[in-house]
Order: sequence, then C-alpha cells, then structure tokens
Amino acid sequence: MKSSLGGGSPVESREFATLPRPVATIKAESPAEMQPTFTLTFTLGSPMREISDAVIRTVLQYSRGNRLRAAQLLQINPRTIRRRLGKKEAASSTPLAA
Repeated sequence: MKSSLGGGSPVESREFATLPRPVATIKAESPAEMQPTFTLTFTLGSPMREISDAVIRTVLQYSRGNRLRAAQLLQINPRTIRRRLGKKEAASSTPLAA
C-alpha cells in the first residue's frame, strides 16, 4: 500500500494484523427446512396459558424429556419450562426409555 507523506514521495507502509482473524463462523441454528413441524389446534377463546403450556409439552415430548434441548428449540430459559409445567409434570411428561 503506497501513500504519500508531505513532499509527494511515495512511501510503502505495511499493515500487520496483531490478532488472528476467524476464518469462518459456525451458525448454531439449523435451517428452517431441518426444524420439526408440529400442528396444534386450539379453539377460539382458549387461554394463552393453556396454549403456551401445550406448545411446551409438545416440544418437551419431541426432545424426549430433555428440558435444556426443549428450551433451546423454543428459545426460552429452561427454568421457564420447570416453572410453567411444574417439576413433577415436566419429569413425568415422557416415559423413561427401557
């Protein structure tokens, strides 16, 4: 890279990177085509609490009772699942594998 200083004489300057730059970033989210699709049906006038609890239960069932994975899929805190469904219900929502 050439630049001129004062009198117009070209001077060569080099730029040095002090820290290595990442080559690529890894995206944690999977594409929409790879995401599971669920169909839940509700009647008009259903309480929002009932709807959100059904969604949490469905995703928890999909994740085989793994609250952390269900929370990641729903983009909520895992404690929210425990609070909304209760400890006993969250633990017993899926049968244990034999």
